[in-house]
Amino acid sequence: MAGNKLTTILKAELQKYLGIPYFQNNPKTNSSPLNALVGKGDFHQIAAATIALAQKNNVDLLKMDNRQIYNYQKKNHIGIDCSGLAYHLLNTLYQYKTAKSLDDVLIGTDNKKGVRRVNANLLTSQPNASQVDDYSQIKTGDLIRMDSGKHVAVIIEKRANKIYYVHSSHKTKARGVHLGIITLIQPQKTLNFQTWSDETISGIPYTQLFDPSKGDAIFRLNCLS
Repeated sequence: MAGNKLTTILKAELQKYLGIPYFQNNPKTNSSPLNALVGKGDFHQIAAATIALAQKNNVDLLKMDNRQIYNYQKKNHIGIDCSGLAYHLLNTLYQYKTAKSLDDVLIGTDNKKGVRRVNANLLTSQPNASQVDDYSQIKTGDLIRMDSGKHVAVIIEKRANKIYYVHSSHKTKARGVHLGIITLIQPQKTLNFQTWSDETISGIPYTQLFDPSKGDAIFRLNCLS
């Protein structure tokens, strides 16, 4: 029952982020006052930055559809990166379980900068996380580390032979925050042998971004074990 509750909570929270552009960290956007914590802002901060800019430029967001809002945010470097999304989703789960923040337990952050220090490698490395090798043991909130630790996705749930996940990406045809599915066709092997719904914009099979020899695997935050 506890697992079902966490899945319900995560599904509700991720709805607030779906469709937000990917924020790519670079010197040209780092100094922008609209970057909502350099890609680490939560849904409220991203929305506030979008509304503030629209009011400044006399843009009526209510007359825009979702695609137009996405393009407006992307054009103005408003978005969220993969680790920022993972942090906020997992923080929601951790707060539900403990009434505390991940800032209190993640090694590599502090109370002053917190989420600003978070990256994919930090979330999926010891002492913060441990590897999950048995697909039957996958839980809501587990993390998929890929691209040699430069990217991370959050597992929503596993049902039968399918792993449902959410991430924010700029390398996939579906851009920004979106859902994905991994179908386990060879469950005794690592994820690069499975079928992924995501496709890269460059035409490279998405499975090539998952390389176990470079530390890519499924991980679980120790504080959520």
